[in-house]
Amino acid sequence: MTPILIEQVVRDRGSDELFSVPASATVADAVLEMVQRDIGAVLVMNEEQLVAGIFTERDLLKRVVHAGLDAQSTPLSLVMTRELCFVTPGTTLESAMALMHLRHHRHLLVIDGPVVHGLVSMRDLVYQIVRHGQEWAQAAMGTGGAQADAVDEAPIAVPTALSTAPSTAPSTAPSTAPSTAAPHK
Repeated sequence: MTPILIEQVVRDRGSDELFSVPASATVADAVLEMVQRDIGAVLVMNEEQLVAGIFTERDLLKRVVHAGLDAQSTPLSLVMTRELCFVTPGTTLESAMALMHLRHHRHLLVIDGPVVHGLVSMRDLVYQIVRHGQEWAQAAMGTGGAQADAVDEAPIAVPTALSTAPSTAPSTAPSTAPSTAAPHK
């Protein structure tokens, strides 16, 4: 099973275009860009065209709306996230997801030295897992070909010990232990 690298995630996104706004822009400018592009974050660039930060939907919610700031007059540089998490193109998908989970970030900048390769979201990573899920399951089980087809069609049994839903069927087996469950009201 070959690990998926972030360079593949960037390549599979279908567009290598990075969406950015200048740090001097207003929150309203950034929101317009995000709405027009149907994206959840934009990179914020300084005067030298270097990444100064990121502005996300969460920044909008917490730092602008909740704070009662005016999107038309608030400079983006005041409310953007300055501490960016980043990975290199050679980072594995699993490592990237672990970093996102530990740091509570939904976006990672993909850089290699001074070169920005892209911005990936948790959604991009989940897509890769779903896309490659069947291949991963087959590799983990050591199956393929006709065996894999049989596995795909086999029903999945959920052990009753793992079930969280209470049973409504009457029990036919005698109880050997006193019940410690509280009665339903």
